[in-house]
Amino acid sequence: MKITTLICTVGTSLFFPNLHNLDPLNYYKSESGTTDEIGQREGESLSACGLLQDRKKLGSILENTKKFYESQNWSQLAKQLVRLPPDLRLCGAEINSVEAMVRKKFLGTERNRLILLVSDTDDGNAIGSILKAYFEDRQCPIQFRNCECRAVTGLQDKVPLTFRTEGLTNLVRMLGEELRKWGNNFLGINATGGYKAQIALAVAFGQATHCPVFYKHERFDQIIHFPQVPFTIDLSLVGGNLKLWADLAESSSMLEKDMIDAQLIGNDELKEAIYPLLDDVEINGKIYFGLSALGMVYWEAFLTNNYDVTIKPANAEDRRGCHFRDDHYPIGFKEYVEKAYNTFPLLISECHSLPYLGQKGITKNRFYIKDGRIIGEYIDKDAFGGRFEIMTAATNELERKWVCKELTKGMA
Repeated sequence: MKITTLICTVGTSLFFPNLHNLDPLNYYKSESGTTDEIGQREGESLSACGLLQDRKKLGSILENTKKFYESQNWSQLAKQLVRLPPDLRLCGAEINSVEAMVRKKFLGTERNRLILLVSDTDDGNAIGSILKAYFEDRQCPIQFRNCECRAVTGLQDKVPLTFRTEGLTNLVRMLGEELRKWGNNFLGINATGGYKAQIALAVAFGQATHCPVFYKHERFDQIIHFPQVPFTIDLSLVGGNLKLWADLAESSSMLEKDMIDAQLIGNDELKEAIYPLLDDVEINGKIYFGLSALGMVYWEAFLTNNYDVTIKPANAEDRRGCHFRDDHYPIGFKEYVEKAYNTFPLLISECHSLPYLGQKGITKNRFYIKDGRIIGEYIDKDAFGGRFEIMTAATNELERKWVCKELTKGMA
Protein backbone atom coordinates (compact mmCIF):
# COMPACT_ATOMS: atom_id res chain seq x y z
CA MET A 1 0.00 0.00 0.00
CA LYS A 2 1.25 3.48 -0.91
CA ILE A 3 -0.28 6.37 1.04
CA THR A 4 -0.40 9.51 -1.09
CA THR A 5 -3.32 11.23 0.66
CA LEU A 6 -3.23 11.74 4.43
CA ILE A 7 -6.11 12.90 6.62
CA CYS A 8 -4.85 14.53 9.79
CA THR A 9 -7.00 15.39 12.81
CA VAL A 10 -5.84 18.67 14.31
CA GLY A 11 -5.66 19.79 17.94
CA THR A 12 -4.34 22.88 19.71
CA SER A 13 -0.98 21.72 21.08
CA LEU A 14 0.82 24.12 18.75
CA PHE A 15 -0.79 27.03 20.64
CA PHE A 16 -1.32 25.50 24.09
CA PRO A 17 1.09 24.90 25.69
CA ASN A 18 3.81 25.18 23.02
CA LEU A 19 3.77 28.73 21.65
CA HIS A 20 1.83 30.16 24.57
CA ASN A 21 4.61 29.10 26.97
CA LEU A 22 7.53 29.69 24.60
CA ASP A 23 10.46 31.54 26.21
CA PRO A 24 12.83 32.32 23.29
CA LEU A 25 15.78 33.28 25.49
CA ASN A 26 15.78 30.08 27.50
CA TYR A 27 14.45 27.57 24.96
CA TYR A 28 16.24 24.22 25.05
CA LYS A 29 18.73 25.20 27.76
CA SER A 30 17.11 22.79 30.19
CA GLU A 31 16.39 20.17 27.52
CA SER A 32 19.90 20.03 26.10
CA GLY A 33 21.08 17.59 28.75
CA THR A 34 17.93 15.48 28.88
CA THR A 35 18.14 11.74 28.50
CA ASP A 36 14.63 11.03 27.20
CA GLU A 37 14.40 9.75 23.63
CA ILE A 38 12.66 12.79 22.14
CA GLY A 39 14.94 15.22 23.96
CA GLN A 40 18.00 13.48 22.56
CA ARG A 41 16.54 13.52 19.06
CA GLU A 42 15.72 17.23 19.35
CA GLY A 43 19.33 17.95 20.29
CA GLU A 44 20.57 15.90 17.34
CA SER A 45 18.18 17.66 14.94
CA LEU A 46 19.10 21.14 16.18
CA SER A 47 22.77 20.22 15.94
CA ALA A 48 22.41 18.75 12.43
CA CYS A 49 21.06 22.03 11.06
CA GLY A 50 23.54 24.14 13.05
CA LEU A 51 20.97 25.78 15.33
CA LEU A 52 22.27 24.21 18.54
CA GLN A 53 25.69 25.73 17.88
CA ASP A 54 24.32 29.05 16.57
CA ARG A 55 22.22 30.18 19.52
CA LYS A 56 21.86 33.66 18.03
CA LYS A 57 20.19 32.30 14.89
CA LEU A 58 17.99 29.94 16.91
CA GLY A 59 17.04 32.79 19.24
CA SER A 60 16.09 35.00 16.29
CA ILE A 61 13.80 32.32 14.85
CA LEU A 62 12.16 31.73 18.21
CA GLU A 63 11.72 35.43 18.94
CA ASN A 64 10.05 35.91 15.57
CA THR A 65 7.89 32.85 16.18
CA LYS A 66 6.70 34.30 19.48
CA LYS A 67 6.16 37.74 17.95
CA PHE A 68 4.07 36.43 15.06
CA TYR A 69 2.08 34.21 17.43
CA GLU A 70 1.20 37.15 19.65
CA SER A 71 0.35 39.38 16.65
CA GLN A 72 -1.64 36.52 15.02
CA ASN A 73 0.37 36.78 11.82
CA TRP A 74 -0.19 33.16 10.85
CA SER A 75 1.52 33.15 7.44
CA GLN A 76 4.76 34.58 8.84
CA LEU A 77 4.54 32.22 11.82
CA ALA A 78 4.42 29.28 9.41
CA LYS A 79 7.58 30.53 7.67
CA GLN A 80 9.43 30.55 11.01
CA LEU A 81 8.33 27.00 11.82
CA VAL A 82 9.67 25.85 8.44
CA ARG A 83 13.14 27.01 9.57
CA LEU A 84 13.02 24.64 12.57
CA PRO A 85 13.50 20.85 12.53
CA PRO A 86 10.01 19.31 12.19
CA ASP A 87 10.57 16.85 15.05
CA LEU A 88 10.88 19.62 17.69
CA ARG A 89 8.06 19.32 20.22
CA LEU A 90 7.58 23.07 19.81
CA CYS A 91 6.16 22.46 16.32
CA GLY A 92 3.15 20.58 17.70
CA ALA A 93 1.59 17.14 17.38
CA GLU A 94 0.59 17.39 13.73
CA ILE A 95 4.00 18.38 12.36
CA ASN A 96 5.80 15.97 14.72
CA SER A 97 3.62 13.01 13.72
CA VAL A 98 3.86 13.66 9.98
CA GLU A 99 7.66 13.94 10.32
CA ALA A 100 7.69 10.59 12.12
CA MET A 101 5.55 9.02 9.37
CA VAL A 102 8.01 10.24 6.73
CA ARG A 103 11.04 9.14 8.74
CA LYS A 104 9.55 5.70 9.40
CA LYS A 105 8.59 5.44 5.70
CA PHE A 106 4.85 5.18 6.30
CA LEU A 107 4.77 8.18 3.93
CA GLY A 108 6.92 8.20 0.83
CA THR A 109 8.20 10.99 -1.40
CA GLU A 110 4.92 11.14 -3.35
CA ARG A 111 2.90 13.15 -0.84
CA ASN A 112 0.08 14.46 -3.00
CA ARG A 113 -2.48 15.64 -0.53
CA LEU A 114 -2.89 16.50 3.16
CA ILE A 115 -6.40 17.07 4.48
CA LEU A 116 -6.50 18.86 7.85
CA LEU A 117 -9.69 18.32 9.88
CA VAL A 118 -9.78 21.14 12.43
CA SER A 119 -12.15 21.89 15.29
CA ASP A 120 -15.10 24.24 14.86
CA THR A 121 -13.35 27.00 16.83
CA ASP A 122 -11.28 30.14 16.23
CA ASP A 123 -8.14 28.36 17.44
CA GLY A 124 -8.88 25.40 15.18
CA ASN A 125 -9.22 27.58 12.09
CA ALA A 126 -6.10 29.58 13.01
CA ILE A 127 -3.95 26.48 13.51
CA GLY A 128 -5.35 25.01 10.30
CA SER A 129 -4.24 28.08 8.33
CA ILE A 130 -0.75 27.88 9.88
CA LEU A 131 -0.38 24.18 9.08
CA LYS A 132 -1.66 24.65 5.53
CA ALA A 133 0.93 27.38 4.92
CA TYR A 134 3.61 25.25 6.59
CA PHE A 135 3.02 22.04 4.64
CA GLU A 136 2.70 23.84 1.30
CA ASP A 137 5.87 25.91 1.79
CA ARG A 138 8.53 24.99 -0.77
CA GLN A 139 11.20 24.96 1.95
CA CYS A 140 9.24 22.58 4.18
CA PRO A 141 11.21 19.32 4.62
CA ILE A 142 7.96 17.32 4.82
CA GLN A 143 6.04 19.25 2.17
CA PHE A 144 2.79 18.09 0.54
CA ARG A 145 1.83 19.14 -2.99
CA ASN A 146 -1.59 20.22 -1.82
CA CYS A 147 -3.01 20.89 1.62
CA GLU A 148 -6.70 21.43 2.40
CA CYS A 149 -8.10 22.68 5.71
CA ARG A 150 -11.68 21.83 6.72
CA ALA A 151 -13.54 22.67 9.92
CA VAL A 152 -15.69 19.86 11.34
CA THR A 153 -19.05 21.40 12.19
CA GLY A 154 -19.91 20.98 15.87
CA LEU A 155 -16.46 19.75 16.88
CA GLN A 156 -15.89 22.07 19.86
CA ASP A 157 -15.72 21.71 23.63
CA LYS A 158 -18.01 24.51 24.85
CA VAL A 159 -21.31 22.68 24.27
CA PRO A 160 -20.94 18.97 25.17
CA LEU A 161 -24.25 17.97 23.55
CA THR A 162 -23.24 19.51 20.22
CA PHE A 163 -19.83 17.85 20.46
CA ARG A 164 -21.48 14.45 20.98
CA THR A 165 -24.41 14.63 18.57
CA GLU A 166 -22.89 16.73 15.77
CA GLY A 167 -19.12 17.11 16.06
CA LEU A 168 -18.12 13.47 16.35
CA THR A 169 -20.68 12.22 13.83
CA ASN A 170 -19.63 14.88 11.33
CA LEU A 171 -16.01 13.83 11.82
CA VAL A 172 -16.85 10.23 10.88
CA ARG A 173 -18.97 11.44 7.96
CA MET A 174 -16.03 13.44 6.57
CA LEU A 175 -13.67 10.48 6.99
CA GLY A 176 -16.07 8.33 4.99
CA GLU A 177 -16.45 10.89 2.22
CA GLU A 178 -12.69 11.22 1.79
CA LEU A 179 -12.13 7.46 1.88
CA ARG A 180 -14.64 6.90 -0.92
CA LYS A 181 -13.09 9.75 -2.91
CA TRP A 182 -9.47 8.55 -2.73
CA GLY A 183 -9.70 4.83 -1.89
CA ASN A 184 -8.21 2.55 0.78
CA ASN A 185 -5.05 1.88 -1.21
CA PHE A 186 -3.94 5.50 -1.22
CA LEU A 187 -5.39 7.07 1.94
CA GLY A 188 -4.29 6.98 5.58
CA ILE A 189 -5.49 8.68 8.77
CA ASN A 190 -3.17 10.39 11.24
CA ALA A 191 -5.25 10.59 14.44
CA THR A 192 -2.56 12.15 16.64
CA GLY A 193 -3.99 15.65 17.02
CA GLY A 194 -7.27 16.72 18.56
CA TYR A 195 -9.70 15.42 21.13
CA LYS A 196 -9.10 11.97 22.59
CA ALA A 197 -12.50 10.79 21.39
CA GLN A 198 -11.30 11.36 17.82
CA ILE A 199 -8.57 8.76 18.24
CA ALA A 200 -11.03 6.08 19.34
CA LEU A 201 -13.41 6.89 16.49
CA ALA A 202 -10.63 6.98 13.92
CA VAL A 203 -9.44 3.55 15.04
CA ALA A 204 -13.00 2.16 14.92
CA PHE A 205 -13.48 3.68 11.48
CA GLY A 206 -10.19 2.22 10.28
CA GLN A 207 -11.08 -1.24 11.55
CA ALA A 208 -14.52 -1.13 9.93
CA THR A 209 -13.30 0.15 6.55
CA HIS A 210 -9.77 -1.35 6.45
CA CYS A 211 -8.26 2.14 6.28
CA PRO A 212 -4.82 2.49 7.95
CA VAL A 213 -4.74 4.66 11.08
CA PHE A 214 -1.61 6.12 12.71
CA TYR A 215 -0.97 7.72 16.09
CA LYS A 216 2.07 9.27 17.79
CA HIS A 217 2.24 9.73 21.56
CA GLU A 218 3.79 13.04 22.57
CA ARG A 219 6.21 11.40 25.04
CA PHE A 220 7.64 8.80 22.67
CA ASP A 221 9.58 8.99 19.44
CA GLN A 222 7.38 6.34 17.86
CA ILE A 223 4.52 6.43 15.37
CA ILE A 224 2.03 3.59 15.76
CA HIS A 225 0.26 1.95 12.84
CA PHE A 226 -2.82 0.31 14.35
CA PRO A 227 -3.00 -3.26 13.03
CA GLN A 228 -6.17 -4.74 11.61
CA VAL A 229 -7.75 -7.03 14.18
CA PRO A 230 -9.77 -10.14 13.26
CA PHE A 231 -13.27 -8.88 14.01
CA THR A 232 -16.04 -7.53 11.82
CA ILE A 233 -19.15 -5.46 12.42
CA ASP A 234 -22.54 -6.73 11.30
CA LEU A 235 -23.47 -4.43 8.44
CA SER A 236 -26.71 -6.34 7.85
CA LEU A 237 -28.07 -4.03 10.57
CA VAL A 238 -27.78 -1.31 7.95
CA GLY A 239 -28.66 -3.17 4.78
CA GLY A 240 -31.83 -4.65 6.30
CA ASN A 241 -33.32 -1.20 7.06
CA LEU A 242 -31.63 1.05 4.57
CA LYS A 243 -34.13 3.92 4.47
CA LEU A 244 -34.18 4.23 8.27
CA TRP A 245 -30.39 4.40 8.41
CA ALA A 246 -30.23 6.81 5.48
CA ASP A 247 -32.74 9.13 7.18
CA LEU A 248 -30.86 8.94 10.48
CA ALA A 249 -27.55 9.64 8.73
CA GLU A 250 -28.75 12.99 7.42
CA SER A 251 -26.86 15.91 8.95
CA SER A 252 -28.58 17.05 12.18
CA SER A 253 -31.35 14.48 11.60
CA MET A 254 -33.33 13.47 14.68
CA LEU A 255 -36.33 11.09 14.60
CA GLU A 256 -38.98 10.44 17.25
CA LYS A 257 -38.98 7.01 18.84
CA ASP A 258 -42.44 6.20 17.46
CA MET A 259 -41.22 6.91 13.92
CA ILE A 260 -38.25 4.57 14.36
CA ASP A 261 -40.32 1.83 15.98
CA ALA A 262 -42.85 2.01 13.14
CA GLN A 263 -40.12 0.95 10.70
CA LEU A 264 -39.01 -1.88 12.99
CA ILE A 265 -42.36 -3.52 13.66
CA GLY A 266 -41.97 -7.26 14.09
CA ASN A 267 -38.19 -7.08 14.32
CA ASP A 268 -37.43 -6.92 18.05
CA GLU A 269 -33.92 -8.31 17.54
CA LEU A 270 -33.01 -5.47 15.20
CA LYS A 271 -34.62 -2.93 17.50
CA GLU A 272 -32.49 -4.18 20.38
CA ALA A 273 -29.36 -3.92 18.23
CA ILE A 274 -29.94 -0.47 16.74
CA TYR A 275 -30.80 1.65 19.79
CA PRO A 276 -27.31 1.37 21.36
CA LEU A 277 -26.00 2.98 18.14
CA LEU A 278 -28.23 6.04 18.56
CA ASP A 279 -27.99 9.18 20.67
CA ASP A 280 -31.14 10.40 22.42
CA VAL A 281 -31.96 14.07 22.96
CA GLU A 282 -34.94 15.64 24.71
CA ILE A 283 -36.50 18.53 22.78
CA ASN A 284 -39.58 20.29 24.16
CA GLY A 285 -40.41 17.31 26.32
CA LYS A 286 -40.10 14.75 23.52
CA ILE A 287 -37.30 12.23 23.02
CA TYR A 288 -35.58 12.21 19.63
CA PHE A 289 -32.90 9.88 18.30
CA GLY A 290 -30.02 10.38 15.87
CA LEU A 291 -27.03 8.29 14.84
CA SER A 292 -24.25 8.29 17.42
CA ALA A 293 -20.66 8.60 16.28
CA LEU A 294 -20.31 4.81 16.49
CA GLY A 295 -23.54 4.42 14.53
CA MET A 296 -22.05 6.71 11.91
CA VAL A 297 -19.05 4.35 11.70
CA TYR A 298 -21.49 1.56 10.76
CA TRP A 299 -23.13 3.79 8.16
CA GLU A 300 -19.87 4.95 6.57
CA ALA A 301 -18.54 1.38 6.51
CA PHE A 302 -21.70 0.24 4.72
CA LEU A 303 -21.44 3.05 2.15
CA THR A 304 -17.77 2.26 1.56
CA ASN A 305 -18.66 -1.36 0.80
CA ASN A 306 -21.81 -0.45 -1.18
CA TYR A 307 -20.84 2.80 -2.87
CA ASP A 308 -23.47 2.63 -5.67
CA VAL A 309 -26.47 1.82 -3.47
CA THR A 310 -29.51 4.05 -3.93
CA ILE A 311 -33.13 4.15 -2.75
CA LYS A 312 -36.14 5.10 -4.87
CA PRO A 313 -37.99 7.94 -3.10
CA ALA A 314 -41.72 8.34 -2.73
CA ASN A 315 -43.66 9.98 -5.55
CA ALA A 316 -44.07 13.75 -5.50
CA GLU A 317 -47.30 14.64 -3.70
CA ASP A 318 -48.04 17.82 -5.69
CA ARG A 319 -46.86 19.64 -8.79
CA ARG A 320 -45.93 23.30 -8.40
CA GLY A 321 -44.38 24.00 -11.80
CA CYS A 322 -41.16 25.74 -12.89
CA HIS A 323 -40.20 29.18 -11.61
CA PHE A 324 -37.58 31.54 -13.04
CA ARG A 325 -36.05 34.72 -11.68
CA ASP A 326 -36.35 37.88 -13.78
CA ASP A 327 -32.96 37.52 -15.46
CA HIS A 328 -31.11 36.75 -18.69
CA TYR A 329 -30.75 33.00 -19.29
CA PRO A 330 -28.71 30.73 -21.60
CA ILE A 331 -30.32 29.85 -24.91
CA GLY A 332 -32.70 26.92 -24.31
CA PHE A 333 -32.33 27.03 -20.51
CA LYS A 334 -36.03 27.43 -19.69
CA GLU A 335 -36.97 24.76 -22.22
CA TYR A 336 -34.44 22.36 -20.69
CA VAL A 337 -35.76 22.92 -17.15
CA GLU A 338 -39.37 22.45 -18.28
CA LYS A 339 -38.40 19.31 -20.16
CA ALA A 340 -36.92 17.84 -16.98
CA TYR A 341 -40.04 18.79 -15.05
CA ASN A 342 -42.40 17.26 -17.61
CA THR A 343 -40.30 14.12 -18.21
CA PHE A 344 -40.57 13.07 -14.55
CA PRO A 345 -44.13 13.93 -13.41
CA LEU A 346 -44.08 11.38 -10.59
CA LEU A 347 -40.68 12.45 -9.34
CA ILE A 348 -40.37 16.24 -9.53
CA SER A 349 -42.66 18.58 -7.63
CA GLU A 350 -40.97 21.87 -8.57
CA CYS A 351 -38.00 23.43 -10.36
CA HIS A 352 -36.64 26.93 -9.86
CA SER A 353 -33.67 28.83 -11.22
CA LEU A 354 -30.65 29.72 -9.06
CA PRO A 355 -28.47 32.87 -8.97
CA TYR A 356 -25.43 33.10 -11.23
CA LEU A 357 -22.40 32.06 -9.18
CA GLY A 358 -19.23 30.33 -10.36
CA GLN A 359 -20.18 30.38 -14.03
CA LYS A 360 -16.77 29.05 -15.13
CA GLY A 361 -17.52 25.83 -13.26
CA ILE A 362 -20.41 25.02 -15.61
CA THR A 363 -18.92 23.00 -18.46
CA LYS A 364 -21.70 20.54 -19.37
CA ASN A 365 -25.28 19.51 -18.65
CA ARG A 366 -25.35 17.50 -15.45
CA PHE A 367 -27.20 16.76 -12.18
CA TYR A 368 -25.55 16.54 -8.77
CA ILE A 369 -26.12 16.90 -5.02
CA LYS A 370 -24.82 19.84 -3.02
CA ASP A 371 -25.60 20.52 0.65
CA GLY A 372 -28.60 18.19 0.54
CA ARG A 373 -30.06 19.82 -2.58
CA ILE A 374 -30.46 18.42 -6.11
CA ILE A 375 -28.93 20.81 -8.63
CA GLY A 376 -29.14 20.80 -12.40
CA GLU A 377 -26.66 22.58 -14.68
CA TYR A 378 -27.20 23.56 -18.30
CA ILE A 379 -24.83 25.14 -20.84
CA ASP A 380 -25.75 26.53 -24.26
CA LYS A 381 -23.84 26.60 -27.56
CA ASP A 382 -22.10 29.85 -26.53
CA ALA A 383 -20.77 28.25 -23.31
CA PHE A 384 -23.17 30.34 -21.21
CA GLY A 385 -24.46 28.27 -18.30
CA GLY A 386 -27.21 28.34 -15.69
CA ARG A 387 -28.28 26.35 -12.66
CA PHE A 388 -31.62 25.25 -11.24
CA GLU A 389 -32.80 23.34 -8.18
CA ILE A 390 -35.06 20.31 -8.38
CA MET A 391 -37.55 19.64 -5.58
CA THR A 392 -38.64 16.04 -4.92
CA ALA A 393 -39.91 13.88 -2.06
CA ALA A 394 -36.38 12.55 -1.40
CA THR A 395 -35.54 12.70 2.31
CA ASN A 396 -31.96 11.40 2.36
CA GLU A 397 -28.74 11.19 0.35
CA LEU A 398 -29.44 7.75 -1.12
CA GLU A 399 -32.80 8.89 -2.46
CA ARG A 400 -31.23 12.03 -3.89
CA LYS A 401 -28.58 9.86 -5.59
CA TRP A 402 -31.37 7.77 -7.15
CA VAL A 403 -33.02 10.94 -8.46
CA CYS A 404 -29.74 12.21 -9.96
CA LYS A 405 -29.15 8.92 -11.75
CA GLU A 406 -32.68 8.94 -13.23
CA LEU A 407 -32.35 12.55 -14.33
CA THR A 408 -28.96 11.87 -15.92
CA LYS A 409 -30.36 8.94 -17.90
CA GLY A 410 -33.63 10.64 -18.83
CA MET A 411 -32.07 13.93 -19.95
CA ALA A 412 -29.09 12.49 -21.86
